[in-house]
Amino acid sequence: MDAPRYPYKPIYSLKALSLALGEPVELLKSLAKRSSSLYRHVPQTKKDGSVRDTYDAHQPLKAIQRKIVDKFLARVRYPDYLHGGIKDPSSPRSIYSNALTHGKAKTILLQDIKDFFPSIRVQHVEHIFTGLFGFSEEVAQLLALLTTRNGVIPQGASTSGYLANLVFWDIEPTLVSRLNLRGLKYSRFADDITISAIMPLDGPVLTELVGAVTVMLTKKGCQQKRSKLHVRKRGQTIQAKAGFEPLTITGLSVFNAAPSLTKAERKAIRAAVKQVEDQATQGGSWGQLEPTFRSVMGRVGRLIACGHPDGERYKQRLKSVQERCYKK
Repeated sequence: MDAPRYPYKPIYSLKALSLALGEPVELLKSLAKRSSSLYRHVPQTKKDGSVRDTYDAHQPLKAIQRKIVDKFLARVRYPDYLHGGIKDPSSPRSIYSNALTHGKAKTILLQDIKDFFPSIRVQHVEHIFTGLFGFSEEVAQLLALLTTRNGVIPQGASTSGYLANLVFWDIEPTLVSRLNLRGLKYSRFADDITISAIMPLDGPVLTELVGAVTVMLTKKGCQQKRSKLHVRKRGQTIQAKAGFEPLTITGLSVFNAAPSLTKAERKAIRAAVKQVEDQATQGGSWGQLEPTFRSVMGRVGRLIACGHPDGERYKQRLKSVQERCYKK
């Protein structure tokens, strides 16, 4: 069974944790007690105009979270069905690999987890560190406090993407194994879940699949986002305001064999990069630009993941804006 695995020795004491992170126990305990107050709010505007609440940790908590990633979270062996925010040189993960998993599919079931990051509570994080990592409860409790804000994982922290990948560590592999035995493919990119088949699927089967995912989510206190529940079939015409809308998985068109960004999205990204440059030229401060900058850089990352030549060029343009702002 393909499942997350931590192939290193567990940590049983705070002294051992201190040695692993290179930080005094007293500092770790002090930061854990007041960790919720050590973040700044960085709102990001989404493509639909709504706001995503993200948070950036202040130092020294930010540095310690980076060490938790490097020493523990990034060393997990992640299964092939997880694609979001995982550094794996032997098997690169991205929105591209996620979409590629479902190539040649005849039926695609798209599901989304509602308020995913706020649904992952400190108790879930403790369970990850005791169950998957095998750490003692004392160590797990301290690590959970160092990686949560007001009792939940904060979107934007370096540790949060990894913990989001691992929250279903003990139940997701069973679901994936059952689906694979039926010839179905499953992938998850953060809160986006995709199940596909190379054959048509009828209504009862699709209802069963939605129910199976719902059961998994419910076990961790998560819910389906019903407005994002879609069934797509190859060859099906999807009408949008601007006409035909290609079938997409995590923002990439799977109309052709190789996933790609739609022409409309590439045009929108180009315009967004220009907008950031214009705002900087007009005297915008880094504090004013940062939320938009982060959002646009994420969209540019989609171009890079697809190997589009504009991706690296736009990235460098955005970095130039950032450097100019820092020099002011």
